[in-house]
Amino acid sequence: MTILALIGLINGLLSIGLGFFVFLKNSKAAINRIYFIFDAAIALFNFGYFFWQMTDNSVDALFWFKILVVGLIFINVTFFHVSMAILDKLNEKKRIITVMYLINVVFVVLNMKSMLYTGLVEKYNLGYWPNPTPLFFVYLIFWAVQAIYGSYLLYQGFLKSSGHKKEQIRYFLTGCVIGFVGGSTNWPLWFNINLPPYLNILIAVHVPLTAYAIVKHQLLNIEVAIKRTIVFALLFMSVFGCFIGITIISQQVFGGGKIIGLAVTSFLIILFLRPLEILLVRLSDRYLFQKRYDYRELLKAFTADVLTIVDLDMLVNMTVEKLSEIIRPQTCAVLLYDKEKGEYYLKASNGIGVTKIIFRKDHPVSACLNSLGDIVIFKNDLGKIRNSNVLADVFKILSADILFMLMVHDQIIGVLSLGKKKSDEDYTDEDIDILASLARTEAIAIANARLFDELGKTQAEAAQKEKMAAIGTLSAGINHEICNPLGIIVAQNEAIILNYQRGRYKDVSYESLFKQAIEIMKKNVEQAMRATVITTRLSNFAKPSKELRLEAVGVEKSLDETLSLLSHDLSLNHVEFIKEIPVGFPKIYADSRQVGEILFNIIRNAVQAMNKPNGRIIVNAVANDQKVVLSINDNGCGISEEGLSKLFNPFYTTKGPDKGTGLGLYIVRQVVERNNGKISVQSKLGEGTTFILEFQVYKE
Repeated sequence: MTILALIGLINGLLSIGLGFFVFLKNSKAAINRIYFIFDAAIALFNFGYFFWQMTDNSVDALFWFKILVVGLIFINVTFFHVSMAILDKLNEKKRIITVMYLINVVFVVLNMKSMLYTGLVEKYNLGYWPNPTPLFFVYLIFWAVQAIYGSYLLYQGFLKSSGHKKEQIRYFLTGCVIGFVGGSTNWPLWFNINLPPYLNILIAVHVPLTAYAIVKHQLLNIEVAIKRTIVFALLFMSVFGCFIGITIISQQVFGGGKIIGLAVTSFLIILFLRPLEILLVRLSDRYLFQKRYDYRELLKAFTADVLTIVDLDMLVNMTVEKLSEIIRPQTCAVLLYDKEKGEYYLKASNGIGVTKIIFRKDHPVSACLNSLGDIVIFKNDLGKIRNSNVLADVFKILSADILFMLMVHDQIIGVLSLGKKKSDEDYTDEDIDILASLARTEAIAIANARLFDELGKTQAEAAQKEKMAAIGTLSAGINHEICNPLGIIVAQNEAIILNYQRGRYKDVSYESLFKQAIEIMKKNVEQAMRATVITTRLSNFAKPSKELRLEAVGVEKSLDETLSLLSHDLSLNHVEFIKEIPVGFPKIYADSRQVGEILFNIIRNAVQAMNKPNGRIIVNAVANDQKVVLSINDNGCGISEEGLSKLFNPFYTTKGPDKGTGLGLYIVRQVVERNNGKISVQSKLGEGTTFILEFQVYKE
């Protein structure tokens, strides 16, 4: 490999490395896309330069020389384009930029037709070089005009700017001018002047100076260390080297077929470019480009996504997820304190490698953490803390660099741990202020989630009490329904015993006596089955529904079962019940037990709302292909407008003390919605109330 070829390879790899990095970090920004095209043009020139210098015959040299000239032609116009982007003059210079691109396209066509130079000849043992044609001088003037005009506008912008903008322009312009000077050393050999273009390496100066402008002065809105840019370029170099090897091998295989070799290489590049891009982004994002997090993004994530969650599991898992995503620590974990058991347990984590950690009540860690209070502990400060050897174990197990104690009302409820940042940066004072505030807020959110969970359990218990209270109101009717069949059974059996004791069966044949006994037993079985059905329905109603089981439910059947539980209550209160359900009415898609609960609560409330003789409850049903609508209308006392607005609120009741919990209709609405249904109510004080239920039609 010659020195000139090596210079071309180095320039190309550094340029495309920086170009890809800038593009991948913010591909949506116009300036990043333009800068990528600029660096791609430089890379195309230098890679063509590399292959051109590596050839040993004029035919191959001419092919690669045309490729490098294409890159050369587009270097200056893209330089002008990116300069206008840096100066915020894209709209102002839009027409000039368009004209420049069109003119350069013309020069590309002239280049491919070899009209800018004649065939290549070997010069001064420095490879094959062209001899310019008159058209080349036109191009050379235009090439210089673009470079000088762009540099002039950048310099004017530099003089008028201040702060970061001034420094951005300074380093970008300096790097480009040095690159232009280095690249210009290629022109003398065109005119048979023996001046080797070794200063072509100055093109590479563009990369570190631009990288410095990016790091120090936020050029292109990117913060990145130079070492990361170099590593990224090396990553690309290793992969691109494979493409170079493939190209050289393909040329050897196809016997100098440049077009075929280039086609094979192009195909492979197109095939692997996207996977390569994804791989580089993943590797750089994971290991190299862990830039400093935006605290506004962190605050927004917590206020919008985390702190509004009332489910404890979801809350802590979302906390770990957001902290890991934004701050990018190597590990993150939340330990919670169980006050009843007196132990700490791992609730959620990322990067630790273990899923279960428990510090029990008698473990030294539990006592140590309980004594710390509302403080932040750094791994490096362990020696200054009492029981530091115990805490050292905690840091080791959690792979932590910092611990935040989660406190509510001077009571510790847990620990938030964060590991070392993947960026190798230390936690700053600003980091600690922000994270400590978030830890305090997180502690409140965890406490609220626990209270909500306890409230849910309390509410479930209250709901069950409401159901048991409803069963209490049925006791008289159930007693009647069960005692009647039992009384019949007892009477039948006693009659047989008395008749036998009085000798009335002495003259009766065994055959006749046996037939009579069979008839009595049949009646007894019927009455026993009647009692069994009542007790089964009552048992099913009293049993809490632990899970939703959606199935085909017959509305009329469910209504009949409910009426069997309320029949005594209806007759006792002289309430007429009218059922208007068409024959062959479609089934609904719901949980049959929960549908019974809904109908029972609404009808029972309607019965209790009757304050006049000749009470009446009418249930009618209509359906279409999508839904079933049930209307339960009573002519009871009705509900006021104020009462309607509170009707489904928990613990709201119009009944007297000790006659209701105020959870009946609240639970009804929850159960209806759980079954994908809707409930609404219409009422007028003194006239009556109508409950309207909507359910989905069951479809096979």
